[in-house]
Amino acid sequence: MRLLFGFALSICLASHGYLKKSLSTSGAAAAFFVGLGAMYNDWAVFPLLLLTFYFTGSRLTKLKAERKKQIDEEYQDGGQRSAVQVLCNALWGTLIAVWHQYTFGGGRITCLFEHPFTTKLFLLYLGHYATCNGDTWASEIGVLHKDWPILITTLKKVPPGTNGGVSPLGLVASLFGGFVIGIVAFVSLGLSGGCDRWMWELIPIASLAGFIGSLVDSVLGATVQKTLYSEKSRKITYATTADKGVKVITADKGVKVITADKDVKVISGWDLLDNNQLLLLRAV
Repeated sequence: MRLLFGFALSICLASHGYLKKSLSTSGAAAAFFVGLGAMYNDWAVFPLLLLTFYFTGSRLTKLKAERKKQIDEEYQDGGQRSAVQVLCNALWGTLIAVWHQYTFGGGRITCLFEHPFTTKLFLLYLGHYATCNGDTWASEIGVLHKDWPILITTLKKVPPGTNGGVSPLGLVASLFGGFVIGIVAFVSLGLSGGCDRWMWELIPIASLAGFIGSLVDSVLGATVQKTLYSEKSRKITYATTADKGVKVITADKGVKVITADKDVKVISGWDLLDNNQLLLLRAV
């Protein structure tokens, strides 16, 4: 019965994301399997942390969308996350949830902290989504800071949307992104009644994970991911100075050719990883 409920809820989650344009067609399909993996676990805290990350991230992606369109040439309404983006964000968390259920499911434990290994698995899961949520909050809120951010490696001002750019607003947002994950974990486990006390320490652990995760992502973005800026459009761009432009594969929309112009310049980083590869590396 629980698995059937998880199946139905996963369908609702994927459908909601698709209808709200938070997920592309492939993204919705991937979200279904990610949701099913989390809901397969006996403990409600596993799907709750996933849902918190999904709903808060989707909401913040739409925050001041018109402003974000003025910053990034490839901004899509609602985010339109593809299957690759969904998996890069949630794959490790899903594997941990399934691993935990396989090892400790079926009523073999009454508290997530009664055995050293179950404690480690849950803290890995908590840290994963705290990191993802903190980084998402930092990116979606920090880009709206009234002043230009500074590049974390040089401390020089860079255009909004630059990989590796940080701002006071973004850093505070990353802390609160992790904090929200910690609160959900704290309340969920406290209400479950399995442990002999409320685990308040989960809140600072998750908050710190959100903050540190955002900093790590910024350092990686500033070094191994190239950021290009068009002085003509005054936006972050994905075009190069090649005469024929560059082909960019968009979420479920085929190939889009962005025409290059002579005003495009490199702001930071080397072209070693794309954004999805960076998300996967950060999650590790």
